[in-house]
Amino acid sequence: MSNVSTRGSSRPNRQWRRPEIEEHIKPHSTPAAALFGAAAAIAFGLVATFTFVMAAWLIASHGNESVSQVASASGIAWLALHLVPITIGTQVIGLLPWGFIVLPIYLLWRCTHWSLKSADPQSVREYWLVAVWLSGGYAVLNALVAAISSSAGLSANLISAAVSGFLLALAVSIACVLTYAPSRSVLLEPLPASVRAGIKPGFTSFMFLFVAGAALCSASMVLHFGELSAVTNIMAPNSYDAFFLLLLGIGYMPTATVWSMSYAAGPGVMLGGTSVVSIYHVHMGTLPAFPLLSVLPNSVPNWAKFLILLPVGAGILLYFMLPREHWQAQSDSFGENLRSILRPTELISLASALAVAGGCVLAATLASSGSLGSQLLKFVGPQPLAVTSAVTVIFGATVCLLLLVPRFMLVIAHSWQHRSAPTEPGGN
Repeated sequence: MSNVSTRGSSRPNRQWRRPEIEEHIKPHSTPAAALFGAAAAIAFGLVATFTFVMAAWLIASHGNESVSQVASASGIAWLALHLVPITIGTQVIGLLPWGFIVLPIYLLWRCTHWSLKSADPQSVREYWLVAVWLSGGYAVLNALVAAISSSAGLSANLISAAVSGFLLALAVSIACVLTYAPSRSVLLEPLPASVRAGIKPGFTSFMFLFVAGAALCSASMVLHFGELSAVTNIMAPNSYDAFFLLLLGIGYMPTATVWSMSYAAGPGVMLGGTSVVSIYHVHMGTLPAFPLLSVLPNSVPNWAKFLILLPVGAGILLYFMLPREHWQAQSDSFGENLRSILRPTELISLASALAVAGGCVLAATLASSGSLGSQLLKFVGPQPLAVTSAVTVIFGATVCLLLLVPRFMLVIAHSWQHRSAPTEPGGN
């Protein structure tokens, strides 16, 4: 049976790479397949988190908690993987290790693929319906988990659980849809070519800055290895405590990477809204023993000001990746050449790239900031809007300088070469 159907006028213009229908997967309607996929993703996730939390509870020193309390804690832990703020007593913990978000992403990816094969969508609309139905069902079930698992001492907000679950499921399901329906046919092709030309350069420049932040974070961990060892010995005197602390540190590695990225960009890391750690100055009070806080510098190194070259380097990469039109002077008039020094298509591509890079920076900084307690820990992390603005300005200024300065010099040279010769009084 061919994978390419011909019914209906709402089908795409070109052949899609359709899901390969497997005999052991029963066909279902679009809503049923999507809801089954959402339920399966949460079920497998709850089993995985319950197994881990139960093992940690059995190995570590525990009190009189019952199995039902451990199950409720595993439900809260599952929500924490979605970066849902957790309330412990009266303290709200919003800065969570988002490195563990790979588990719900993986489960959503596999279950969305199953839903697509079961629903066998035949048009663009049906593909998007699978994504929307799955995301909505996932959000409702996540809110249900929050309602069942919350208690007086450990809880999560229902609305936050639903919103976080919906956004994550929607992002993953859309990515799955685009693997079956090529992005040029479904999402990108209707956009103007100048807008499409900025998407990949914008994302690549952000990834370059993120990798540079990871390298800077690794260097900071080496320089502060003594502090990290001391904190580890205080928090984890036993081998199994050290193992779980190591897992926690791995989960916070992306957070520390974004902190380093913010440090290099200029705004730095805020502590409680009053203290700041940046390449310009360091002002912070006494911090509790916590591995993530140990990588923060106690003073401004002499070489810190040169770290601004990291986002500038990402901006240079963006300049070389963006499409540029061959520019030459159109007339002998200096003013006309100056007005045409930048083409509208180049401006649109640059704006598109800056929007993509800025959106990625905003999402990363939102995930890497939040509350770890009270006072200095009431807000910990980079300020999302400040970091996004700084990175966007650095990228845009770097590209504009590299693009405009050579052309401006060409305008001056062209005007000089084609200047009018002065006429002598009384000459022929």
